[in-house]
Amino acid sequence: MPRPRFNKLTNEKQETILEAAAKEFASKGYDNASLNQILLNADLSKGAAYYYFDDKADVFVTAVTYYSQLVMGDIDIDPSTLTADNFWQSLADVYRHQFQQAKERPWLFGAMKSVGSLPTELLTQEPFASFVATLQSMLRQLLSTGQKLGVVRTDLPLDLLYLLVMAIDDTYDQWMLPQWADIDEAGLETAVAQIVQLLQRLLIP
Repeated sequence: MPRPRFNKLTNEKQETILEAAAKEFASKGYDNASLNQILLNADLSKGAAYYYFDDKADVFVTAVTYYSQLVMGDIDIDPSTLTADNFWQSLADVYRHQFQQAKERPWLFGAMKSVGSLPTELLTQEPFASFVATLQSMLRQLLSTGQKLGVVRTDLPLDLLYLLVMAIDDTYDQWMLPQWADIDEAGLETAVAQIVQLLQRLLIP
């Protein structure tokens, strides 16, 4: 987590630092990202960086957690409101929200996907670990609810379905990343339809 001094910066300055970090991690991954380049792009001295963060790992966790919460934080799916009729539309709305956020910041998904290259010790670091656990729980609950509604298959274990969905989601995002900056609104809707149709082919009984 960033040091308390970071939270005393203006929101604009915090955003400048975190955006510079997210862009660097998105383009180069965690291992190859340069802390010096992040500082240069954020107009910070190296000394100032350690005034706000412990190390590169701290910068990464702070930036990715911030933007992950931006993408997913206001998504609120109440399982009690889901029905067999609105289940897939609700899932489409989740993807649409994510894609719209990423459209505004084309580098955002790249930063989030760089998590896959992290060493285990960072994946278990707070607050990132808790946020990831929350997202995993939300997806598992969504799949479980779909099974109860009869719109998600029950012939495979829930844990396996979860892993398959994550694999499809990650693969689709990786395929889209190189062309994301050129996708217009119609293309965004096509992307939503494509990922939902892929998941339907996997999950529908």
